[in-house]
Amino acid sequence: MALDKRNKALLVGILLLLVASYYLAIDKTFAVRKQYQVLNKEVGQFSNLPQKLGMLEQQKVYYDSILTSMDMKDTSFQNNLLKVLNQEAEKQQVQVMDFNRPHTFVEGDTRYDTYQFVLKGNFNQMLRVLHALEQNGNYGELSHVNFEKKKDYRSQKEYLEATVFLMGIK
Repeated sequence: MALDKRNKALLVGILLLLVASYYLAIDKTFAVRKQYQVLNKEVGQFSNLPQKLGMLEQQKVYYDSILTSMDMKDTSFQNNLLKVLNQEAEKQQVQVMDFNRPHTFVEGDTRYDTYQFVLKGNFNQMLRVLHALEQNGNYGELSHVNFEKKKDYRSQKEYLEATVFLMGIK
């Protein structure tokens, strides 16, 4: 009978040693393993960082080339608009007679800038200028165009004049 009590005590002791060893050694090992896996994931995220930086650098070069092709520099929006308008008018042999300051209207969080200018020349050529202005670049949309036939009383010649409203949303 003494042997049975010893065997039972031995089994209980072994079980207690197993439980104690689990909490003292094995449990800490599992915690360290989980931390190791988390750190490995973080290293994996940062391992392709140079590739991501390279891709961002390529995007920067691409966007700079787009801005260069649109001829957008650090000058103001109004100067860019006037520059493009003059270039297109010169190509189409149209005169820019008047270019007024923009009218600004704020509604909520949206700001509307309306630029007014007057063109003088041939109808088709003025349409080409307006089309190029609206399509090439982010200047806005033509909100109003008023064609008016006028007469120069000195030279007794008639000419066409267009008053244009270009609205940009910011």
